[in-house]
Amino acid sequence: MAGYCSNSPLRCPNARAMTLLNQTDNDCPHCGMSLVPANNSINSSRTEQRILQIGLSVTGVLLLLLVYIYYANFS
Repeated sequence: MAGYCSNSPLRCPNARAMTLLNQTDNDCPHCGMSLVPANNSINSSRTEQRILQIGLSVTGVLLLLLVYIYYANFS
């Protein structure tokens, strides 16, 4: 399993450095605490980024549309 040390950064240098550990026994070799699984899913992060960009674009277009309607009707 690939993951990061779940111990406090004050107690374990692996947690302080956020070193990716590939351990077969699911424990940190330095402190013995369990590992937090590493999420290596690049596709999901790209999808999330694309969704956020689309949402920001839609918000910007709606804001411009509202400003246009306001000035067209109330000026």
